[in-house]
Amino acid sequence: MELDYDRRKRLQYYGVFCLAGCALGFLFFNHWIACAALCALSAPAEKYYRRMLEAKQRKVLEAEFKDMLMSLSASFQTGRQMREAIHEARDNLLLVFPEDAPINRELGRMVRRIEQGGESEREALFDFAERSGCEDARNFVDIYYTCLTTGGDIVKVVNRTAQVLIEKMQVRREMEALMAQKKYEAKILTAMPVLILVFLRLNSPDYLTPLYTTAAGLLVMAGALAALACSCLWSERIMDIEV
Repeated sequence: MELDYDRRKRLQYYGVFCLAGCALGFLFFNHWIACAALCALSAPAEKYYRRMLEAKQRKVLEAEFKDMLMSLSASFQTGRQMREAIHEARDNLLLVFPEDAPINRELGRMVRRIEQGGESEREALFDFAERSGCEDARNFVDIYYTCLTTGGDIVKVVNRTAQVLIEKMQVRREMEALMAQKKYEAKILTAMPVLILVFLRLNSPDYLTPLYTTAAGLLVMAGALAALACSCLWSERIMDIEV
């Protein structure tokens, strides 16, 4: 799946990361060298950021894929073939989602591959399933191909797949509702050390002087910042539950 990550968003990422790096560098170390070092981490951290965007975009595509199946099912029930059903799904979903939505971009790509590339709808669907990284899409394409080769009822298959996806999304929403409070609490716990440090810097700057002027103090602050970063990554990973 093509990631929606253009030059503007990349510049925005580097701007926010460098701003946060400068703020943390002065807050934890009170030195411009620390700010430069933290800003330099923006390049290796971009790979992790892109993975986060890809995971988020894949979840959006999984949610929109259900509507694509419903449109395909409606087209099949009126006697349409897969090629015509893909075109109708593209037209129908443009009325529901914006043109730059992941599902509309993928449908547009399939239409171009069929019309301009001369590929079959099966090849376009296989390409979509592989590029999307969506397990539901891969399962659907495999089942569709099985129906083509064995003469199965494609309408019943699409309807059943859509029903399973709806049930799966309901379970996912319930889990996200249960995890929302925990994620909020994790964000508060992560922000608390930073807020306490800001409070001490504003109200008792002399109290923190040994942490900025001694080797042991700088080591303690470096360990605290590393522990804070690890806690953020750990909590994010723990709460990332796939359904």
